Amino acid sequence: MDLNLKICRDVWGGWSVHGLAPLPVAHLPSLSASIDYARNECAAAPATIELLIDGFYVVIHQERGWPRRIVGPEINSPHPVAARANLRGPRTWSRFHAWLKNRGGRRVEYSSAGAEHLATRSE
Repeated sequence: MDLNLKICRDVWGGWSVHGLAPLPVAHLPSLSASIDYARNECAAAPATIELLIDGFYVVIHQERGWPRRIVGPEINSPHPVAARANLRGPRTWSRFHAWLKNRGGRRVEYSSAGAEHLATRSE
């Protein structure tokens, strides 16, 4: 028999899990913490999960072991791409600062991901 769980965000920003006990477990810090709590408490048994997030409603069915990933990384956690070399080139402030220093239409060079690749711009 599948469990029926409901995970909700309250008006104070906390999260609650309903359906595992007679009273809901409240004040969980994040959606991912709520999902982890529910998975651990029911030993990853098959479940139908209702998510209520600021008016957004989702129903998810998880098979035994909960093989589907429900949420991605937290917003404040670093992205794996950000840890690698800077592939986007110089930051906006660096480009703006270089533009201010060389406003007279002179040639400006911006270094991008590596020193061997230089992008040039003439004004």
